[in-house]
Amino acid sequence: MKVMHLCDHYRPIGGAEKLLFDTLDALEKAGVENVIATHDYIENKATGNRKEYIVHDLDMLPLSWNYLDYMIRSRKAKKALRRIIDVEKPDVIHIHNMQNPYTINEAVSSAPTVRSIHDPRLYCFNNWRILPKNKQICPYPLGYKCITEGCLWSDLLAYTIDGRCAMPRYALYLIHRKVDKLIIESEAMRACVLQNGYREEQIAFLPNFTRTFDFDEVISRLDQFDKPDENSILFVGRASFEKGIDYLLEAVAMLKIPFKLYLVTGGPAIADVHEKIKKLNLSDKVEVPGVQSYEKTRDYYAMADVVVVPSVWIESFCLVGIEAMANAKPVVAFRTGGIPDWLADGQTGYLAECRNVEDLADKIERVLRDKEEARALGIMGYRRVQEKYTMDVYLPRLLNIYESAIEAKRKA
Repeated sequence: MKVMHLCDHYRPIGGAEKLLFDTLDALEKAGVENVIATHDYIENKATGNRKEYIVHDLDMLPLSWNYLDYMIRSRKAKKALRRIIDVEKPDVIHIHNMQNPYTINEAVSSAPTVRSIHDPRLYCFNNWRILPKNKQICPYPLGYKCITEGCLWSDLLAYTIDGRCAMPRYALYLIHRKVDKLIIESEAMRACVLQNGYREEQIAFLPNFTRTFDFDEVISRLDQFDKPDENSILFVGRASFEKGIDYLLEAVAMLKIPFKLYLVTGGPAIADVHEKIKKLNLSDKVEVPGVQSYEKTRDYYAMADVVVVPSVWIESFCLVGIEAMANAKPVVAFRTGGIPDWLADGQTGYLAECRNVEDLADKIERVLRDKEEARALGIMGYRRVQEKYTMDVYLPRLLNIYESAIEAKRKA
């Protein structure tokens, strides 16, 4: 089987991109031929591990609205992808984090298509389903509420990188109604997709997977990196509102025991994070090592007593959670989105009421005060990952989804 993968970001900068690279490796070990098609952003570099088309014209948007510019860019995008498809003749096209409606439309019309959905961008104008007026999670489907709730700026029809880009976003929404299979990662995402008018028969349920390791090696690393005289708390993820670092900082400020918080993070709100640390007088209790490689992040997992996932949006899955569990670490998280799918409350960690800082602090302190229980929770998490979230579980199901897409296109 030959699979063409469409993506905007061809580097492991976040959970979705890391999953892409792990999936490519797993498919190739199974004998699948992968082909990459991505835009020539400066950060997208060829790896040499597979056939890679890093070409111009597959990018998202022109810089300003102009009908002629729109027509030229859309035609170029379609032609750029068409040339690759004509050469490679893929059996199926897997769309990852690409947001260009013109290239996606060309893919849908050319071959069986599968789309991995990692966030609400297919049915939300502001990306995260968080209402701008009160920062609460949006309960509404795509529609007139997007205007009345202030999710669209005054430049509703503006075609800009900085605006909400309503026109191409709505085009994406319509085009994906024709995609053969939509891969969703959690029951929360299933509900969102159905709420927004996608068809049940389009949905393919496939939770994420993570790298797994020999149990003895994991336990050895726990002993190697353990800091017995320190209560170590770890956050791994993007520095942005929806990931909830603000809530985590407020929660640790309430702890009644000594602690050290490590923030393996970077992103648009990193300056705000540092300002919040100073405001809460936590400078001597918080360390911000920044974004790290996965190998280095594993060292932090091994060192931590608890990993916290304080997301405040409808988290589609959250790869960090099962990464932590694969490294035998307990997780404390807000109960939101797909997190309850993989975090067994009281067995592999604890769920706190979403955005309840006091509850989050209580659950973190509960883990820190009983390190024997924390170790037991971590081991249970390790076993849960081995049972449900490995490549051996994921890959056969993904291949079946590809075959289902091919069959759906044949019958259409």
